[in-house]
Amino acid sequence: MPPELDPRRPRRHRSFLRRLSLTATGLLSALVLTLSSLGWAAYRHFDGAITRVDWNIDGARPAGAAGEQNILLLGDDSREGTGGEYGVVDGVRSDTTIIAHFARDGSATLLSFPRDMLVPVVPPERAVSRDGRAKLTEVLQLADVPGLVTTLESLTGLKIDHTISINLAGFRTMTEAVGGVTVCVTPLPDGSTRNLHDTMSGWNGHLGQNRLNGEQALAFVRTRYALGDERLRVLRQQQFLAKLLVTATGAGVLTNPAKITALLGAVGGALRVDQGLDQTALLTLAKRASGLSAGGVHFVTVPTRVALPTDGAVDGMGTIPPHGAVLVADQAGLARVLAPLRPAGTAPPAATPPDPAGTTVGPADVSVAAVRNASGRTGLAAATVDALRSLGFTGAMTTATTTGQEPTEIHYPPGQQTAARTLAAQLPGGLPVEDPARTGDGLVVVLGTAFAGLAAATGPATTTGAATTTGPATTTVPASTTGPASTTGPATMTGTAARGTGAVGAATPVPADTSCTP
Repeated sequence: MPPELDPRRPRRHRSFLRRLSLTATGLLSALVLTLSSLGWAAYRHFDGAITRVDWNIDGARPAGAAGEQNILLLGDDSREGTGGEYGVVDGVRSDTTIIAHFARDGSATLLSFPRDMLVPVVPPERAVSRDGRAKLTEVLQLADVPGLVTTLESLTGLKIDHTISINLAGFRTMTEAVGGVTVCVTPLPDGSTRNLHDTMSGWNGHLGQNRLNGEQALAFVRTRYALGDERLRVLRQQQFLAKLLVTATGAGVLTNPAKITALLGAVGGALRVDQGLDQTALLTLAKRASGLSAGGVHFVTVPTRVALPTDGAVDGMGTIPPHGAVLVADQAGLARVLAPLRPAGTAPPAATPPDPAGTTVGPADVSVAAVRNASGRTGLAAATVDALRSLGFTGAMTTATTTGQEPTEIHYPPGQQTAARTLAAQLPGGLPVEDPARTGDGLVVVLGTAFAGLAAATGPATTTGAATTTGPATTTVPASTTGPASTTGPATMTGTAARGTGAVGAATPVPADTSCTP
């Protein structure tokens, strides 16, 4: 074994390990405890408990980049090992889906995918819907891990090198092994406390600090209906996982051999990894993670928005039959997220093609079919129509009210990118979004909560396309935490559109601080 992989060598403090997802928490925290506390024999015991699966990936795949790695971190809702305590599900779905990108410069980016995101299934024959799409959470059931890998690779253009998966039973046992975790709960953004009880997940809590055992931890992170917004569920999971790592790497565990042994057994027995992630590869991954510098870890959530009628939605909740209420990718935002993660010289699959026709045209050449008010401010659509007509824009410009979203979008048919850019120049923060389903009947404007009025009302337009208000939030994780009140998670969805799935509307702002969440 190369000296640099020898687990008996002294290790630096692994602050990076405090900032990973559920799956990475299980794998890397166990490695750290094994290598730093119990040595090579304990690591071999841990490694022997891991299940390796032959997930054969067929078909053409993206090219990788030398010195970089992409690890799929997967938390599934399998009831295996729970004795039926959490009911029976038809098949297995993914609850947590993250691609951990390890760059050559020593940094890492954790790219999180919302479970309700509508994606094309690859291979398409595994989809059951005529349109070949499914919610991301359903792909695991439809096409197993290989299909989830190829679906994500097709969506992102990133080659996934390895997969690590953990189930509900392992998550619960891991929490018990460290003696429980304390989380902090606030009211919902609208001030209500409906989030304190959820009959579907079994969650019951109170405002402030809540000490959770394994069963309560599962209920906490799996709550959906009482939150009413998928983004809040993501933030809740991030808070718990960050604090689980703080607990697992704290003195109360590191100095307690019984707790260390219990944690290693809980994690190792619950993990499934691909066969390529053998003992040497695991040690290499742990070494790479431990070598990350403070501030070198970033969390990013794939930017999504509520599905609109132009996407095929039949109501204000983003319902697209037969898929139900879904989120769709913000293609321009997705391209910006992927750009620094993909090998040099390659373009994101979802990137908008170049516009050879020029940047703008005259307002009289731009037809606006409709203006939809998603801001929640009465009369905004009508006022915008009046202003656009005064500037010389043409078209029917019918008005309507729709579900709230933060960014302002200009939906345009293929071939009308120049017209959309011209209109965006008068709508600060306006993001042109190509809609293949639209024909040549003009552009559709969706006014978001961030819309502050036409550029003409305040002076010349300075924005000519995708604005910073629509990009995904990226957070550099601090070097250390200071207890329950410290911020250890990112503002994962700031700047993206939300989907309301209950009492919390889609326009409700999402807290940026994950140290205490709804």
